[in-house]
Amino acid sequence: MPLVVFVRAVDDKGFSAAARRLGLTPSAVSKQVAHLEERLGTRLLRRTTHHLSLTEAGSIFYQRCQRILGELEDARLAMAALDERPRGTLRISAPAVLSELHVGTAVAAFQESFPEVQVELEASDRVVDLVEEGFDAAVRIAGSLKDSALVVRRLAAEERVLCASPFYLQRAGRPRAPEELVRHECLLFKPGRVVREWQFQGPEGTRNVRVQGRFMANNNLVLRQAALLGRGIANLPRYLVLEELRSGALVALLTEHVVAHRYIYLVYPHRQLTPLKVRAFADFLVRYFQRILGQAEPRP
Repeated sequence: MPLVVFVRAVDDKGFSAAARRLGLTPSAVSKQVAHLEERLGTRLLRRTTHHLSLTEAGSIFYQRCQRILGELEDARLAMAALDERPRGTLRISAPAVLSELHVGTAVAAFQESFPEVQVELEASDRVVDLVEEGFDAAVRIAGSLKDSALVVRRLAAEERVLCASPFYLQRAGRPRAPEELVRHECLLFKPGRVVREWQFQGPEGTRNVRVQGRFMANNNLVLRQAALLGRGIANLPRYLVLEELRSGALVALLTEHVVAHRYIYLVYPHRQLTPLKVRAFADFLVRYFQRILGQAEPRP
C-alpha cells in the first residue's frame, strides 16, 4: 500500500530503513513513493544522498496519512476481535527431503487445527526470494542466518552423522580418524558444485577434511540409498538415518568426533502486522520440530 510505504519512509528517515521494516527492496520503496507523487501531481519528499525531508505539501499529506492509517488499524483490530482465526492462503517454501519427511506432515497437522487456512508448499532446494515471489514463509537449513529483512526462528539442530553399511566396512575397513577418510569411498553431495570437504568441530574449532568418491548426488535420500547398498560412507542428517542406525543397516562412524552441524530455521518477512496465519504456522512449526527432533541445539 503506497500510503504505508510513504509514512514508513518518513518515520524511518530513509528508503533503506523503511525497506528493511516492510520486507521490500529500497528500489521498490522509491518506486512506490515516486508513483504516489505522480498520482498526486506534487513532490512529497526532498531526496539527497544522505537525507530525506518533507516538502510543505508532503508534510500536510503525511499528517492526513497518519490519521487514515490509524483509522484503518482501528478498523482491523475491531474486525479481528469479532473473528480472530487464521485463514487465507499460506505459501511456504521448504527443502525437498525435509518436506517429504517432516514439513508435509506438519502442514497436514496444522490444517487439522486451522481448517480455514489453505497451504501451498513448494518442496524445492531452491532459495526463494520471499517478498519478490510472494511467499509467506520458508524453511531453510544453514549454519547461521542473518538477514535484517527477515524474522528468523530456529526450529531444530540438524545433527550430522557419518555412516556406512556393514558390507562396505567389511570390505574397506573402518576409519579410525577423520584424516583416514581420504582413503575411503565417500558419497558426495552435489548441490551445484561438488562438496569435497567435510567439517568437524572440536575444542580447537572447525577443521575441514578432504574427501573423495566416485558417486555424487544432489539429494540426501539418494545418498542414503547408496550407503545402504554399500557404495561408501555418507555424511547425512541424523533424522534421515535414525531407523537404519537402530536396525544396524547403517553403522555410525567416528562418533567421538563431532561432524559440523547446521540448523533448521523458519523465516518470514518483517512486517508492521505479521498475518495471523503466518504467526499461527510459525508457533505450530516450532512446537512440531521440538516434539519430533528435540532441542534446537545439537547434542554435545
